[in-house]
Parts: sequence; C-alpha cells; structure tokens
Amino acid sequence: MKNGNIIYPSPPLSQYVKYYWVVKTNSTVSNAIQTIPSGCIHLVFHRGNDLYFSTGDKQPKNFIRGQLSFPGTLSFSGNIDMIAIIFYPLGLIPFLKLPSSEVYNQYLDIDTIRDTGLNELKTRISNEENTTECIRLIEHFLLNRIRNANDYNYNRISDSIQSIKEQTSITVSGLADKACLGYRHFKRVFTKYTGMSPKEFIKVIRFQRTLHSLQNMPAIDMAQLAYSSGFYDQPHLVKDFKSMSGCTPTEYVSSRKPHSTFFSNECRINLINY
Repeated sequence: MKNGNIIYPSPPLSQYVKYYWVVKTNSTVSNAIQTIPSGCIHLVFHRGNDLYFSTGDKQPKNFIRGQLSFPGTLSFSGNIDMIAIIFYPLGLIPFLKLPSSEVYNQYLDIDTIRDTGLNELKTRISNEENTTECIRLIEHFLLNRIRNANDYNYNRISDSIQSIKEQTSITVSGLADKACLGYRHFKRVFTKYTGMSPKEFIKVIRFQRTLHSLQNMPAIDMAQLAYSSGFYDQPHLVKDFKSMSGCTPTEYVSSRKPHSTFFSNECRINLINY
C-alpha cells in the first residue's frame, strides 16, 4: 500500500492550502481505511474504485469533507486514484461561497453544489491522467477564485485557531477575551467560520496533538501523554481519544500507525489491522 505523495502549493496559496495529497495504488484484496477528525477541510477528486462507508453507502467520487467530530471506516478493493486538497481550517472560505455549517460532519458531493466552475474542474481532472497537469488545473482554479476573506472576524478566528494550535491548555472564555468578543458572540462567530463550536474544535486539535506525540513517540507513558497533550488526567485522555478514534491510545498504537494530519507535513492512508 502506497502512502501517497505530497505536493506543496504555490506561495500565493500557501496560507490557505496545507498541501495536495496524491494517491495512486492498487490492491487485490479488500481493505479498511479509518477516517478521523483532522481539524482540516478536504476537497477530494477520486478516479479509482468506489469506497464504501460502514453503512454500506458509497462515498462520493468528488466531495468536500468538512470538519468531522467522530471516526468512521471506509472499505474498498482495487485501485485508489485520488487527489486531495488539504485546506487549513479556514482555507476554503476564500474560494467557495459555501457555509461551513453545510459541510460539518459531511462528505458533500460536488455534483450537488451549484458551482459551475468547480464542476468543470472536476470534469477536467477526471479526464486528465497527468498529475502535474491536474495540480496546475487546481492551482489555476484557486488563484482565479481567491477573494479577500480577511475581515475582522476572519482574522479573529484565525488568531484563535493559532492559539489553540500553540497552547495545550486553553479555554473558550480565554479565546473570547483575546478576540475582544463576548462569550456567546465568540461561539457564534467561531462556529460560523469553522463549522463547529470552539469546544469541539479544541477537542479535535487536542486529539490531533495526542496523535502527533504517538506518531513521534509510540512508547510514551500514558500519564506523560495526557499531560503533554493538555488533558486533565489519563481517564480524560482515554475517553476523548476513544470518542475520536473508536479505541484507546494503546489499542490504536497496536493496530495502526499513529499520524496527525493537523500537525504533520505529510499524509498517510491509515489502514486498520484487525
């Protein structure tokens, strides 16, 4: 199983796009892939075999994956031929007039979005085999779409996300004070721009920070892991980790390779080993 290749965006797009992830691989057996909350927004073009949710429903071929708050499983057999744009939490806002709430916990099929340009891009990528040309098409689309989203609230929430990333111990009230907004107003604004509440987002980033620690130190002591990730204690760590991944940290390390999309500059298909 190939993990895929990372291509970084051109400088004008680097504050919005973390990277492009290109995956081309074949498998002769059925596989299961875990999906987990990443803290990032994904725009995906897939030309390979169908992937299926645990419910039996097909994942859309081309979709926007919003902020997730729970884990899931995708099954497939055959080939994957995918290009994913991994956006920073607010990265999609300057390019699509799509409320973040519409993609919260959703895999939104591009075909259902009334966006002629995006659907034309989907068609061109589906007919283009050369990866370099596909990235050129994507960058051309994004550069022509970019608009100034840096209003006061956008900048406030961007600063709040940076604080959540940098600080292991942070509160919603502290973020609201720093943003110079009332508590309730801050929660409304944060949810409008990210698609999820600040409390949920903090929980996701704390989980991603835990994954990053496990990625770099898989044998770390659980008490130290809880402390370094910003949890009150070890039971709190286990409870939140299980709600985000479906298993405890110990079970996770024993069944798959820990990987943090939010904190790492790389990407990986996370196969589940039963």
